[in-house]
Amino acid sequence: MDKVSFNVHCILAFLFRVILVFYSNFHDKTYNVPYTDVDYKVFTDAARHIVEGSSPFERDTYRYTPLLALLLTPNIFINENFGKILFSFVDILVTVLIKRILILQGCSEKLQHICAFTWLYNPFILVISTRGNADTVAALFVMLTLYSFLQDKFILTGLLHALSVHFRLYPIVFSISLYFSLRDKNTFVPNRNQLKLVLSCVSLITFLTVINYYLYGYKYLYESLIYHVIRKDTKHNFSVYFYMLYLSANHAPNVIQKIFTFFPQLMLLLLLSYKYSSKSLLPFAMFTQAMVMVTYNPVLTSQYFFWYLSLLPLCVWRFGLSVRRSLCLCFMWVFSQSLWLLTAYLLEFQGSNTFTYIWISSLVFFVVNIKILNDIIVYCKY
Repeated sequence: MDKVSFNVHCILAFLFRVILVFYSNFHDKTYNVPYTDVDYKVFTDAARHIVEGSSPFERDTYRYTPLLALLLTPNIFINENFGKILFSFVDILVTVLIKRILILQGCSEKLQHICAFTWLYNPFILVISTRGNADTVAALFVMLTLYSFLQDKFILTGLLHALSVHFRLYPIVFSISLYFSLRDKNTFVPNRNQLKLVLSCVSLITFLTVINYYLYGYKYLYESLIYHVIRKDTKHNFSVYFYMLYLSANHAPNVIQKIFTFFPQLMLLLLLSYKYSSKSLLPFAMFTQAMVMVTYNPVLTSQYFFWYLSLLPLCVWRFGLSVRRSLCLCFMWVFSQSLWLLTAYLLEFQGSNTFTYIWISSLVFFVVNIKILNDIIVYCKY
C-alpha cells in the first residue's frame, strides 16, 4: 500500500466520523437513549462558563483540566458539533503517529498499515470520539510523548508527558516505564537523560498547576486532581471491587481496604516497568501497564477500555498469538462483557435485584482480562 492510499484511508475514515457526528444529532432527537456522551454536555457547559468570563468549575461534575473547556469554546460561538469533529480529526492524527512510531521501531510497511487500521477502523474508537468523549486527545498526547521519546528528544518528551498527565491523570503510570527505559545497566543513579525527562515534566506540571490554582483556586485542585484520588464509586461497574465498595458504602474509609485494593496493581505496574525497561519495548510496557491499571481499578467503565485500546495498535505486530487463539480471546472478552451488560440491564431497566450476578459477572470479566494479558505477555515477540 503506497502513501497516497494511506492518506485516502485517513480522509475516508474522517468523513465517516463526520457523518456519525451529524447522525448523533438525529439520534439524540429521535431516541430516548442518547448517542452523545453525557460528559460532552458537561464539557460544553464548562466552555460556556469560560466564554462568559467565569470558572468552568461552576458547572457541576466538571472534573477535568480547564484546558479542555477552553479548547471547546468554539462549541458556543461556532457550532455545538465542533468538539466532536475536533475529536474525530484527532483520531486521524493519532493514526498518523501510530504509523510513524512503528516506522521508528522497524516494523514492516504491511504491518504498519494493519496496526494503524486497528485504530482507524475500530468500531469502539469510532463511537467514542463521535459521541464526544475527550479521551482521544489524551491518547494524542501519549502518542506524541512516545514519538518524541523514540527520537531521543527527552526534554520535549517530559513536556509532552506533563501535558498528557495534566489532561488526564492515567498516563502518570507510564512515568515509571519512561524513566526505567533510560536507565544505565547495573546502576540506579539517575543519568543525564533521566534528569532531562524528570525535570522538564515536573516543571511543566508545577507551572500548569500553579497557574490554574491562581485562576480557579482550591476548586480546581479538588475537582481535577483530589477528587480522582479519593473517588469512591459505589454504583455498579465492571470492577471486581465494586460489590465490596457497594456493601461498605456507609462505613468510614478503611486503610487495609485501600491497601488491598491498590497494592496488587502497584506491584504489577512496577514489575512490568522493570521487565520491559528498554526503548524498543516501551510501547509494549505501556500497553500492559494500561491493561493492568484498568483491570485492577476500583472503578471501571467502558470508556476506560480506551486507555489500553489506544496503545494496542503499537503492539499488535509483537503479538505471537495464532489467529485461532486471538479470535478465541476476543470472543471471551466480548462474551464476558456482554454477560455483565445483561445483568446490569436487568438491574437498571427491569428493576431486578441482580447485584450478586453483576458481581459474579465482574469476576468472570476480571479472569478473562487476566487470561488475555497473560497470553499476550507469554507469546510476545521480543
